Amino acid sequence: MKAAAIIPAYNEAPTVAKVIRAAQAAPSISEVIVADGESVDGTPDIARAEGARVVSVAGGKGEGMAAGVAATDADVIVFLDADLTGLRPDHVERLVRSVTEDGAGMALGLFDRGRWLNPIFLHLLPRLTGERALRRELFTSLSPKDCRGYRVEAALNSRAAELGERVEAYVLDGMFHRTKEEKHGNPVLGFAKKVAMLSVAVWEYLAYQLRRRVRLSGRGG
Repeated sequence: MKAAAIIPAYNEAPTVAKVIRAAQAAPSISEVIVADGESVDGTPDIARAEGARVVSVAGGKGEGMAAGVAATDADVIVFLDADLTGLRPDHVERLVRSVTEDGAGMALGLFDRGRWLNPIFLHLLPRLTGERALRRELFTSLSPKDCRGYRVEAALNSRAAELGERVEAYVLDGMFHRTKEEKHGNPVLGFAKKVAMLSVAVWEYLAYQLRRRVRLSGRGG
C-alpha cells in the first residue's frame, strides 16, 4: 500500500521543517504533501526547500486535509499537524503500520501530556487529534460540509464508528506541539483562540454522536 503524509499548515515556519523530516524518514511514507492555507511567514518556501510538495488552499484545516488527499493517489493517508514538537519517524511509522499491518481502519496518535493526564485524554475524553492514519476511502466518504475547519476530526471519528471500523489510539511518547499561547505571543489571545478551536471540535463531536444515535434508534424502530 502506498502511504502519503499530509501536513495542513498555516504560518508554521518554526516547526514545519522538522515535521516534514520526520515524515520523510518513516520507511512507509512515499510522499509528503504540505497543504498550505495562504501562510505569510514563509511556511511554503520552507516546505519546498525540505522536499515536500506544496498545495495551496483557501480555507481551514479540513479544507487543507481535503486538498492534500485530492493531490495524491495514496491508499493510506497520514495526517500530521505542522506545529508538532518531538515527532519522530517511528511515530509516523507506527500510525501507518496500524492500518497496513494491524488491520485498523484508523489510528490516532495523541500528545504526550505525562503519566497523569495521558490516561484521561486517551480513555475519558473525545480523541480529537490531528495525528492520524486511515484508509483513503474513509476520508473520501465524508461529505464536503464535513471537511470544513476543525469539524473534520469529529467527522472522521464519527464516520469510522458508523462504518464499524476498528480504531487504534495511543500516546506518541515525547510528542507535543507549539501552543496557541506560544504562537501568538499573548497568553490571553492564545488562550481565547484555543478555547474557540476546542469549542468547535467538541461541539461537532457531540453533534455527530447525537445524530448517530438518532439514526441508530430509527433503524431499530
